[in-house]
Amino acid sequence: MNTFTGTPGIFFAAGCILAAALPIFAEAPAGRVILEAGEFVMGSTYCEDQQGMSDWCADETPHRVRLDRFAIATHEVTNDDYQECFAAGKCGPNMLHEDRPKEFNGPRQPVVFVTQQDAEDYCRFKGGRLPTEAEWERAAQADNLGGAHFGKPYNQGAPRNVGEFHANSLGLHDMMGNVYEWTSDGYGPLATDGVQENPRGPALSKEVVVRGGSWNSPNHYLRPSDRVGKSPELRYSDVGFRCVWPQP
Repeated sequence: MNTFTGTPGIFFAAGCILAAALPIFAEAPAGRVILEAGEFVMGSTYCEDQQGMSDWCADETPHRVRLDRFAIATHEVTNDDYQECFAAGKCGPNMLHEDRPKEFNGPRQPVVFVTQQDAEDYCRFKGGRLPTEAEWERAAQADNLGGAHFGKPYNQGAPRNVGEFHANSLGLHDMMGNVYEWTSDGYGPLATDGVQENPRGPALSKEVVVRGGSWNSPNHYLRPSDRVGKSPELRYSDVGFRCVWPQP
């Protein structure tokens, strides 16, 4: 069972199915981890085992997925990172929290109040793109899920600086908690028959998938398999992102 530490305490992530460990390429560029091509099990039995197949979690049916090789950022994109893109004229401005701007604008805090397109523009500026939700889940699955910042009241909480908590066993920080992360996939049912090759979400969808839980999430949303849909055009205080780079 995966031990999962963070604030406010220690808990265990249940129902996560991990395939045999896929190799990690050791010579990744600074700030990235390269995950080799291979198959893994996406989804979990958490909903069936613990939630009686409730509607909010019934979209996590375990199924096999094969992904090409890719690299993923070790940290969520920070306010300082995003400002570089804005200063270069490649990204639009992110917004500030109307009531508590200073609590969300630290240079090492993850950037929030960005649309999905803002996030995609930044990743393109860095030569990458947003992850598919399958890529994101592959990177989040780990023997140790890493530290997490979660469970804070909305009127009192805010993201923490990236990397304050220990990384998961793949070397990735804040995959759980801190901020949800935009993906490139529309929200909808997943194909679960056979082995899905580099799957993508529905092309036409009013919502896109965010992953990982956030600073104001209860602990049962902090699971690698949890799927949440949000409007790509809105800006949220609890949604940021990280980038991926396809690898030859």
